[in-house]
Amino acid sequence: MAAPTPGHRGALVTSTASRQRLVTPNFLRLCGAGLAYFGGLNLTIAVLPAFVENELGATSTQVGLAVGSFGLAAAAVRPLVGPIADRRGRRLLVSGGATLAALATAATALTSSVPAVVAVRMLAGLGEAAFFVGLATAVQDVSPPDRRGEAASYFSLTIYGSLALAPPLGEALAEARGTDTVWVAAAVLAAVGAAFGLAAPGAPAEAPPARRTGWLHPAALRPGLVLFCGLIGYAGFLSFAALHAGEVGIANTGTVFTLFAAVVVVLRLGAARLPDLLGPRRTTTIALSAAAVALAVLASWRTPTGVYAGTAVLALGQTFLFPALFVLAVDRAPVAERAHAVGSFSIAFDLAFGAGGPLIGAVADLTDRPTGFAVSSLVCVAALVLARRLLADETPPALTVADIGPRGRR
Repeated sequence: MAAPTPGHRGALVTSTASRQRLVTPNFLRLCGAGLAYFGGLNLTIAVLPAFVENELGATSTQVGLAVGSFGLAAAAVRPLVGPIADRRGRRLLVSGGATLAALATAATALTSSVPAVVAVRMLAGLGEAAFFVGLATAVQDVSPPDRRGEAASYFSLTIYGSLALAPPLGEALAEARGTDTVWVAAAVLAAVGAAFGLAAPGAPAEAPPARRTGWLHPAALRPGLVLFCGLIGYAGFLSFAALHAGEVGIANTGTVFTLFAAVVVVLRLGAARLPDLLGPRRTTTIALSAAAVALAVLASWRTPTGVYAGTAVLALGQTFLFPALFVLAVDRAPVAERAHAVGSFSIAFDLAFGAGGPLIGAVADLTDRPTGFAVSSLVCVAALVLARRLLADETPPALTVADIGPRGRR
């Protein structure tokens, strides 16, 4: 049996019997919190753009702003809530953040203008910032150090698993009961997430020593910058895929998100260990290449088949981008500063979604939506070049192919 290489997180023994257990009751409870919360969030993903455009008469730029304001608000506070989680514990952020998001989402039922929607979306974004930083860090806390990439893959399944079912359910609920019912249902699910979030670790016995690391943790800067550039196109996809799908003749546009999520779920279940095996640079290269091709397909193949084909390839790219870069940021930060690193890294989500929606929306207003997808593809190419320059070409860990997926899982 091969011994681990000192100082290398991924250089593990090839025998699966030697690895520590990952899927524990507490790990499952934390994933339950994510599944409920993100289920509520994804319930609105296909309803919100249509609501803002059709019921409030918004332009594509305003639709992008309504969707992206959520991320912009979260971006402003994520690096601030990380140190709070390091000192006060993850539980406060997980349950408190989900509760705030629930209240703000329910308040969407009271809005009747684009500025009002933007306001409640920003409030929900503040709750999202706290919830995600607390939960993502808690998942890493309860996971074996040598299986953090795998843990990140499984945790992200709570996002994409709910994405497989929630968008079409949200559309069906809006058609049957109206959009107000969707906002309330999403708020209830977020509240359930807050309850499950009580399983997250509380305040540490001793507060970690204070150390000046700046507003953004240094460990998160390079992987966060790559993630930001890589997610611009995905942000455009989330903002306008439903509207684009309707224009090319897809009746239930929520099925586009269902396909996307299904591909991600299958790949993350079947190849959860791949980021640990290939290393962050190689995995990121594969992910960004797939995303660039996918968005080019969406731009050029303007039929239902083209939309579904582009969506499936984009899902391939998004499957591995986050786990590879996330673990790179976590591994470079001391344990006592882990939540700060997670908060600093995850700001890339917020900035990408906050800027990506309005950016692609502005391109769509000036030209059309397919051209917006074409610009998104070019941004992914730029992100690919950036990743090759910023990320170290790390030696792949000593794993076998059998360790990548289900046979290597415990």
